[in-house]
Amino acid sequence: MTSGVSRRGVLAGLTATAALGGCQTVPTAKFTAKQMELLERAGFQPSGENYLLGIQNRVLFKFDSSVLQDSTRTMLIELGQSLANVGIRSAGIEGHASAEGEADYNLRLSEQRAHAVRQALSNGGLNSAALRVRGVGALDPVAPNDSEEGRQQNRRVVIIVTPSDAISLQ
Repeated sequence: MTSGVSRRGVLAGLTATAALGGCQTVPTAKFTAKQMELLERAGFQPSGENYLLGIQNRVLFKFDSSVLQDSTRTMLIELGQSLANVGIRSAGIEGHASAEGEADYNLRLSEQRAHAVRQALSNGGLNSAALRVRGVGALDPVAPNDSEEGRQQNRRVVIIVTPSDAISLQ
């Protein structure tokens, strides 16, 4: 009988622990109205729960280059300041390349482009370590690579802001 009482006590304790654990809520990540307004004003487009800034029209890289033009750098620094001011602390940055050249080279070049954008956003106030960088190479073109105009559009960077990027980790 003693072991039956122990089992019931253990079972009751586990049930109580499970019930209390069920009472704990984990905050769901979501953007504030102020954050969504800023993202949309900056040109980000909603994509599911995330916001994407396909900045191929504003951050174009010359052939075989990861150097930002001065106007683009300024725009990204201001964007970094604006994001930080509304509590967005991080973002994903995807670098892309046109299909000219070797795949390995294009992958490295696309990573360098993403790092250049990371640096500019960091100069605007975002924590560089919190910015996720990924090179995609020529694997995800937005335009055909059979014309100079199409290749130029494919030399781009995409900035992705997720709801969890807007959560303060203080």
